[in-house]
Amino acid sequence: MAEALRISPTDAKARIDAGEAIVLDVVSPLAWDQIDVAIAGAARIPPDEVTSHLAELPKDRDLIAYCT
Repeated sequence: MAEALRISPTDAKARIDAGEAIVLDVVSPLAWDQIDVAIAGAARIPPDEVTSHLAELPKDRDLIAYCT
């Protein structure tokens, strides 16, 4: 597995727009109802379940995760 890196919002948007990356919304389920902004098309996966969902995620694109 690749090392986790931080990227700028501009770089993230460019990768998503180019189809090079997908977004993982790993905001805690307790916080989901309290936030009013989310990235459209993001896959919502609770933070403690990411590992169990890795097989479902594309292998040919970067994963960009965000949380609160």
